[in-house]
Amino acid sequence: MPRRDQHLQKARHNEEFVTSLGADPDRFADWAITGLFYSALHYIEAYFACRGRHSGDHRARDSDIWRDTSLQSLYTPYNELKNASTTARYRVVFLTAQDLADSHQCLDTIRTEIFKLI
Repeated sequence: MPRRDQHLQKARHNEEFVTSLGADPDRFADWAITGLFYSALHYIEAYFACRGRHSGDHRARDSDIWRDTSLQSLYTPYNELKNASTTARYRVVFLTAQDLADSHQCLDTIRTEIFKLI
């Protein structure tokens, strides 16, 4: 099971990927949103690692977030990011600058709250 610091490193790595898209991240908003979602996933898993837990898959993680009273407030922004990432990867739609901005806000909320908890 990965440790807290490994999850944090992976979260930052994914955020660096999004930053590397440069001055026109809207061009690849689908991949930027996917990178932001996986950053959020690793921030959540860093929290669980501090408690000796690990979510086996997305469904289990959703349930774990909902059941953990310290994380319940993150359930909505996490799922908004997850849904945006799913849309980006599987639907033939082009996401907008506003979708990307909303996803950044979700990640900011998750990151801020997780750092308060770990």
